[in-house]
Order: sequence, then C-alpha cells, then structure tokens
Amino acid sequence: MKFLLILINIYLLVKCDNNVDIPSQSVNRTVVPYNTIVGYASTNVEAYSNGNDSQTTTEYNSLYGIFMGIKWQCVEYARRWLFIRKGCVFDSIDGAADIWTQIDYVQRVDNKKCFSVKKYSNGSPNPPRNESLLIYNRSGIALPFGHVAIIVDVLSNSIRVAEENYDSYLWIGNYSREIPYKYLNGNYYIEDKYPIAGWISIIDYNQTKPLDQYTINNIIKLNGTSPDFICSNNSIYHFISFYSYLIFIFVLLKNYYM
Repeated sequence: MKFLLILINIYLLVKCDNNVDIPSQSVNRTVVPYNTIVGYASTNVEAYSNGNDSQTTTEYNSLYGIFMGIKWQCVEYARRWLFIRKGCVFDSIDGAADIWTQIDYVQRVDNKKCFSVKKYSNGSPNPPRNESLLIYNRSGIALPFGHVAIIVDVLSNSIRVAEENYDSYLWIGNYSREIPYKYLNGNYYIEDKYPIAGWISIIDYNQTKPLDQYTINNIIKLNGTSPDFICSNNSIYHFISFYSYLIFIFVLLKNYYM
C-alpha cells in the first residue's frame, strides 16, 4: 500500500508541465517566489507562481468549495479561469493534453447546465478566438502531459495568453505571453516551440457570465462539495490512463532497482 501511495504521488506531481521553456514575447524577467501572484487576467483571475523547476507540491486548491486542481498547475488555472469568468468547470482529466480528446462539454456549477465546446485544430480556417483554451500536445520530456493556457486577447498577428506553471516571471500586463500566429493558404497557425493541438471555445450563446455574489452564495450552499459532473463521463479514459501510468512507473522502478 505504501508503494502504491508513492506511485500516486509521483503521478500527481507530473500531471502538468513543469516550467517548460517555451519561447515568448514581452517577458518580464522578474522571478516571483512560489505561491505569489504573478499577474491578473480578465479583470479578476489571478495567476500564481509555481516556483522553479524543483518546486513540487501535492496541495490542492478549491474556490468556494469547488475543486480547481493542484497548486499551481496549468490545468488548475484553466479550470479556475473558466469558473470565475463563466461559472463553469470541466471534468477531471489526467493531463492538460487530454482536454483536447476527452472534454466535449463544460458544466455550470450552480445548476449543472451543460454547454458543448467547439475544437479548432491548429491550422484551422477559423482564426483564434478570445476566451478559448489553447491546448498543447504531449511532447517528450519537456511536455510529458501537454500544457493549457487561456487566450485572453487576439491581435492582428498574435495572441495573448494567461496561464500558470509556464514560468515564474512577473507579468508585464494582463497576460503572461504573446504568441505569434500566421495566416497561410487559408488557414491559421499559432506558432510556438512545442506542438499545439488547437484551441477550444465554449458554445454558450451568451448564457454564461462571470461569477456574481448571488451565484457565489448559491455555490456555497453546496456545502463545499462539487456537484457530480453529469455532462459527460470520461471516467473510463481516466481509469485506463491512470493505471497505465502506474504500471509504467512500476516497471521503471523495478528495472532501476534490479
């Protein structure tokens, strides 16, 4: 049992990328300590520093009793941004890259209303959309579980994103990085060092809104328990992926100690 707990802790610590070296524009090189705010996006969604490459934690973050994720991972920020700005959350996933393949709906927390999502592959004829989730694929040692950021602004030839666990630098504005994109042969390509799956937009028909005090009070009445995620069920994917990972770690450790 103790060995299994060790494997689970290892799994949790590497679910998201750890301070990956993705090139960016307009970066402030002021390093911020762990658990310190690095900036704000979309008016009121703060992002926290995850420290440095050696910083690991198994602490969880909740907001108004609703689970957000592991501090201060990219998935935690994406879920918290979605919660604060749209009152919705997405289901549990094993890594940031799995949002692309496993998340087809988000759910409003206070009444369980479901909203579908629209996925635009990198190289889509549709331009990047503001308030979309930008999903990175898994990519070797640098991005073993991918990465996710929030597109908070779309300019004529670049996007601005907000995120956690990319680096520990203080933001220079209301975004963490500016990433170029190009329009080529009728398609839009966001250009970064590591492969991008695409961006995901919430199809809400203007029915979602930022949290207000009335909604917060209703959520608090849930007594600190997240409602069941009824919009979709990726538990089978989660189960298979989780235990496949445990088997991989077990074989790795077994070979190491033999």
